[in-house]
Amino acid sequence: MNDEGAPIRPAGRWVSVRLQHRHVSFDDGFEADEPLPDGDCADEASLSYSGIVISSYDRGEKVSERWIPLGVDPSEADDEQLIGQLREALLWQAGRPPQAAEE
Repeated sequence: MNDEGAPIRPAGRWVSVRLQHRHVSFDDGFEADEPLPDGDCADEASLSYSGIVISSYDRGEKVSERWIPLGVDPSEADDEQLIGQLREALLWQAGRPPQAAEE
């Protein structure tokens, strides 16, 4: 643990998985996609929605980030996509090459 009570991250590869709300504004034809801490909508010309962010770090540097939207009523295909993304991230963390999808 460090002074702030957070665990010390390993020096090698590691993956962060977290829930995040994003906000899209359709004001004057402009779209902005930005994270929101609470998922609240600002007005009728905007939308917020939840997703899972998978961030990969190597020696403390972020090397990739994937955002997977979560629907209100996710399908089996949505679940399979999330499981596949988590699996790939954890294989990367372990230093193993991704395996070809089974047919």
